Amino acid sequence: MRGIGTTLDLKRQAGQLAGLAVPGFADFASVHLCDQVVASEDDLAPQGLEGAVVMHRVAAVHHEDLDCREELRPGKTFVYTTGTAMARFLAESEPVLIPHVGDEVLQQLPAELDSPAARLVLKGSSVLLVHLVAHGGALGFLVFGRKPDRPAFVAADLTACEEVAARAAVALHNARIHSDEATASAVLQRSLLPTQPPRLPGVEIAYRYHPSSRTTQVGGDWFDVIPLPGHRVGLAIGDVAGHGLHAAVVMGQLRTAVRTLATLDLPPGRLLAQLDAFAQHLGHTQLATFLFCVYDPTTGRSTLASAGHLPPVLVGPDGSNELLKVPVGAPIGVGSVTFDTLELLTDPGSLLLLCTDGLVETRGQDIEEALRALGRRLTAQHSSLEDTCEALMRHQHPDGHHDDITVLMARLNGIP
Repeated sequence: MRGIGTTLDLKRQAGQLAGLAVPGFADFASVHLCDQVVASEDDLAPQGLEGAVVMHRVAAVHHEDLDCREELRPGKTFVYTTGTAMARFLAESEPVLIPHVGDEVLQQLPAELDSPAARLVLKGSSVLLVHLVAHGGALGFLVFGRKPDRPAFVAADLTACEEVAARAAVALHNARIHSDEATASAVLQRSLLPTQPPRLPGVEIAYRYHPSSRTTQVGGDWFDVIPLPGHRVGLAIGDVAGHGLHAAVVMGQLRTAVRTLATLDLPPGRLLAQLDAFAQHLGHTQLATFLFCVYDPTTGRSTLASAGHLPPVLVGPDGSNELLKVPVGAPIGVGSVTFDTLELLTDPGSLLLLCTDGLVETRGQDIEEALRALGRRLTAQHSSLEDTCEALMRHQHPDGHHDDITVLMARLNGIP
C-alpha cells in the first residue's frame, strides 16, 4: 500500500501497482485502463466499434518462472463488444473470484479471451478481477493470478484487493488529471511561443525554451520578438510565478497584451506601466517578472525597462561584457508603479542575452555573479548565434535542467 500514489505519471503509477502484488501476493498481476483514461485528444478512436469497450493493458508484472511473457506483456489493447462476458463484467462493477480455473471454467472462457496463450496462463490458476472506480467513474480493472502450486485466493483476499483498488483508483484518477493538465499546458504554451526565429534587418535571433524537468507541467516563461515601425524590434521576456495550466494561461494573456501594446509604439517604460494596469483586471493576483527592450538598428540605440526581471548581459564585438544596470521596477501585477528605462548605444556585432532565472539559478550561488560568468563565456567564438545558444545551454545544464528555462539572444548588427 505504501507504494501507491507516489507518482503522478499514469503508466508508472500502474506499473508500481502491479509490481506491489508480485511475487508476495500473486504470481502475475496486470492493470487494464479504459481507452478514455489513457488516450489523448489526438488519438484516434477505433472505427466500427460503436458500443464496444476498449481497454488497454498499461502494466503487467509476472513471476520470473511463469512462461507467459508474450500473453502478459503491457501495451496490448482489448475490444469487448456489447453482450460479451467481459463487457458485462465491466458494466456490473462486481469483483470476480475464481478459486480454481479448471477445465469447466476454461470451456466457459469468454470468446474475447479464448486463445492458446490465455489458456496456458489461466489453466489451474486462481484469479481475481477487481474494478478501479474513482469519484463515481470507472477507470478499468486489476487482474491478479496465482499458479496452481500456491494456495487459491479466498474471500479475504478479495476484500483486501478491493481496498487496494479503491486507493489505487484515486491515485490513478489524480495522475490522469495531472496528465491532462500538463498536456493542455504544453499545447497552450507551444501555441503561444514563436516557432521560428524571425528574419529581421539588422538583428539576428536565437532562442531556447525548455520546460521544467522536475515536473511534467510547463510554467509561465515566455518570450517574443516583435517587429516595430522603422526597422526597430521589440525583445520581450517574462516569467509568471508558478507552473501548470493557470500559469500558462496567465502567460498567454500577458504575451497577447504585450503584442497589442507594442503595436501602439509605446516606449518600454510606458508599455510596462500599461501591462501592469492590464494585469489588475485579470481577476487574480498572479505576479510576473518582465523585461522589454526596443532596439533601433539604424541608430544602434536600445531602450530597456524591467519589471523585477533579471538584468540582461551585453557582450561587445571586442569581447568586453557587462551586466546592464536596467532600473528594476516591481513585478507585473503589483499595481500603481512606474518603470524607469535605460538607454544605451551598442556597436554593430554586439550580443544581447535575455534569460529567465532557470538558466543560472543554483543553490548557494549569487545570480548576478552567475550572469557575469555567462557574459565571460559568451565571448567564446562560435560559427553562428545558434551554435552559441546551444553551447551555452549544454554548459549551464549538462545533466538536464531543473526549472523552466528561456533564453533569448540577439546579435545587434545594425543597418549601415
